[in-house]
Amino acid sequence: MKNKITKLFLALALASFSANAQVDSNSASVSNTMPDYVRKGTNVEFLKSFAAENEAEYDKNYTKAVEIAKKQGKPISGEENGSSFALAGYDEETEALIYKTTSNSKATSGYEFFNNVLVGSSVQTANAKPLHARGIEGAGMIAGVWDGGAGLTGHLGFTTGRYLHKNSPNVGASQGGIAHSAHVAGTVASGEFGNNYAKGFAYKAIVHAYNGINANDIPTMTAAATAQTNTIYVSNHSYGLDAPKYIASGGTTAIFGQYNARAREYDVLANNAAYYTMVFAAGNDRSDGSVPAKTGRKDLLSNSGVSKNVVVVAATRGTENYSGITGPTSVGSVAGVGPFISTYSNYGPTDDFRIKPDIAAKGGEYGFDPVVSVGVGGITSTDVMAGTSMAAPAVTGVFTLWQGYHKKVFDRYMKSAAVRALMAHTARETGPAAGPDFMFGWGLIDAAKGVDIIDQAVAKTAIFQDLKIIQGSTFNYKFVYDGNGPLVVTIAWNDPAGTVSSLSDVDLKKLVNDLDVRLVNTDTNATSFPWSLNRDIKIAPSSINIATRLVDNERDNIEKIEPQNAVAGNYEVVITHKGTLQGGEQDFTLVVSGAGGQMPTIGNGLSLEDNVLKNLNVYPNPADSNLNISGDLDKLTNTKAYIYDMSGKKIKDVSLNLNSKDASIDVSFLKTGSYILVLAKDAVQQSYKFVKK
Repeated sequence: MKNKITKLFLALALASFSANAQVDSNSASVSNTMPDYVRKGTNVEFLKSFAAENEAEYDKNYTKAVEIAKKQGKPISGEENGSSFALAGYDEETEALIYKTTSNSKATSGYEFFNNVLVGSSVQTANAKPLHARGIEGAGMIAGVWDGGAGLTGHLGFTTGRYLHKNSPNVGASQGGIAHSAHVAGTVASGEFGNNYAKGFAYKAIVHAYNGINANDIPTMTAAATAQTNTIYVSNHSYGLDAPKYIASGGTTAIFGQYNARAREYDVLANNAAYYTMVFAAGNDRSDGSVPAKTGRKDLLSNSGVSKNVVVVAATRGTENYSGITGPTSVGSVAGVGPFISTYSNYGPTDDFRIKPDIAAKGGEYGFDPVVSVGVGGITSTDVMAGTSMAAPAVTGVFTLWQGYHKKVFDRYMKSAAVRALMAHTARETGPAAGPDFMFGWGLIDAAKGVDIIDQAVAKTAIFQDLKIIQGSTFNYKFVYDGNGPLVVTIAWNDPAGTVSSLSDVDLKKLVNDLDVRLVNTDTNATSFPWSLNRDIKIAPSSINIATRLVDNERDNIEKIEPQNAVAGNYEVVITHKGTLQGGEQDFTLVVSGAGGQMPTIGNGLSLEDNVLKNLNVYPNPADSNLNISGDLDKLTNTKAYIYDMSGKKIKDVSLNLNSKDASIDVSFLKTGSYILVLAKDAVQQSYKFVKK
């Protein structure tokens, strides 16, 4: 395993001070069992094996790294400039040693900062205050925080039992704690205490804290995502590659943007735990002159930052009042203080030009507006820090609120693909040009707008639904647009893990299942395409052509259409795919909003797990002349049937012959081999593989 290890993405811890506190008396107990639909979307046995193999490879790599370090006279662990560091492995291609560091140096106080209840706060920048006003506070949710160690479990920002350290001892008030870990956890879920400066996002949620820096994170993440009780649906990871040490020990800039073994591992986990969303900090190396990025100060993402199915978070300054302007004149700078993007926040894109980072949130800026959160100086202490480490937990907090609210109104948790679709669909425009970019990703996270889409889905004025596309098929959805408001269409899916690139590989496409969404005005045949990064431009923030919407997006597993000059009329969402779908099918989430009025229902309007065409019994298998279907035959009324070969080519539309006991399909015309039966009803599809004798 090419062990590309980690650094806490803390830009600067500016001050620590105590405040008066009061205890939040709300109960913190959460007891949940993994629902059946989540269990069906979680490949528990595979993930157990995957985690064990991953841990064995990690240990082997680390053992070799220790041998190399001793031969070179390099330290195994220690402190440097106020930060602790530890050897974590070595790069098997360059043989560069990998160190992790907490990067939690402190400076004197005296800087102005915005707190989390007043202007320019993390909560306000993410537009989360309207959720709190509605009582959306994270109750009943558990957020996972993987970080550098234990925060202060007795801190009054967390009621009894709301902060649990899972793989090392809890830390009491007399023991201090790890400042970075405490700060990150507090941003996610700290409750009220003192003057509420450090109140977090999901302040009634529970935090399960894990050691992600001094240990391999994959096994514990896998265990948390597959736990049958107290399952983790959202986790935060404010760490990544220690780029300066990696480069100094012989590593090369080829690692930036590279889809390496570590990036792939997170995609494997995501694809086998469909309801688990991982949030990672983008990193703070753009202002570090010791890191020679491949393209100036751009193209600095690595490891998790290059994964397809995790959410990578860029850092911005705080904004007191988002203007709502879209297009090239949108939020790009703060009057009198410089760029809105934080000076240290790592830029993408990936080597294959995917849109990374994914989203932006407040991480603050050195000496200007850092983030205040829980400290470790005592049970009422607070601390101020800046970094993408602080931006990531803001997004984790928003996702925790969204999951809790969706569970309340729909009685089910969202898949990771649904969370990411909602994130991109509702992101607020930022940057020097319209559309996504390699600085902010899809834009600034908008907590309130995400809940608005969930509410509209309840009212059936928006579509927000998990669906499936079968090999060789096309998904179509028709609706009427009233000409008012912005019309937006988004799809997202968990893409299968790609092939690892070597350090010499550049620009090789990593998308495995290439879905395509288009929006067609069926009155005029005008077609709108999704955003994608313009591959013909130079990577320069001043460019006005960073993204295009003139062609299919063949790189990303989030696609968003914002049609230009859309007029009232009849529209159709058309979703197809290129090439062969791994596994013969691909789940995805569709979001459509802004059409005006009631939206036509897709199928029964429920999730894939409630698909009326699932769980039918198709037999015998192998089949000779007839293929039979038994179960609830009422489900088959008005159902169409198709047979495809394993390459995705449609062989024939076939007839369902219904009787009182079962349905039958004549397959005598087929040659010996493997095939796929596709049943389709009301835009819902279900596939069944069978063998013809």
